[in-house]
Amino acid sequence: MRWLLLVATLLAADPGSSSPPSSAPPPATASVASVYDGDTFTLSTGDKVRLKWVNTPELKPPEAYAIEAREATKAFVSGKTLQLLYGDTVRDGYGRLIAGVEIDGASLTQHVLELGLGHLFVIPPDETDLTGFIAAQERARKARRGLWSTPEFQGVLHITSFHANADGDDRENVNGEYLRICNISAETLDLSGFRIADISGNSWEWPKVLLPPGNTVKVHAGRGATQADPNDQIAIYLGNASPIWNNKLDRATIYDRFGRVVDAREHSVQEETP
Repeated sequence: MRWLLLVATLLAADPGSSSPPSSAPPPATASVASVYDGDTFTLSTGDKVRLKWVNTPELKPPEAYAIEAREATKAFVSGKTLQLLYGDTVRDGYGRLIAGVEIDGASLTQHVLELGLGHLFVIPPDETDLTGFIAAQERARKARRGLWSTPEFQGVLHITSFHANADGDDRENVNGEYLRICNISAETLDLSGFRIADISGNSWEWPKVLLPPGNTVKVHAGRGATQADPNDQIAIYLGNASPIWNNKLDRATIYDRFGRVVDAREHSVQEETP
């Protein structure tokens, strides 16, 4: 993979600075306006940066260890000179820069994983050697640090977002109902035999898909062809012609092939799903 390298000097500034258009080139040097959370900060140029290879807890709605993750990132970068590493995808759909961060050879991603304040999160295509990140996550898991002490992180999969209310009319956009689910284990998972259920107990079994560590699968309510290539976003379809999830209140529960609960997440009109 071709990498770009830039150096940015971090200072404190305004968290509300606006993001430049996604066509703007990545800055060669910059200071930091603010650290929003454990995996997101803003440069003084207005560029928002999404840290590569890790997903940290959300502040809205509040999740366990979100504040600790933010403070750990602040402490790591404060007053330091950063190296930001870019892959083939420089910006995401929100115009944010997607970058790894190193200071004197030390990785911010690995630091956050080691503390148990985030989990491995890979956006394909990505040819990075993840061995060190997986090992850091496993050390935190075995020590039950941070996230790994909570009920939500005891299984092999974790629901990172639940989009029960599709854009527009759900009946016209059934696949706009989806969940993003991450493999938080250290091994590639065969998802055949896993299933997902709604609050009423209706359930849908998943096809055979191999999900590498840190990768996510998008589970769509409607119809489509399974996308199993890890060089792109992995996706499966539950096959419904009509919407599945109730926009006002629902709960998604994942079961493994032995009927054990792997993870669950509730959606309500009060929740802001990231």
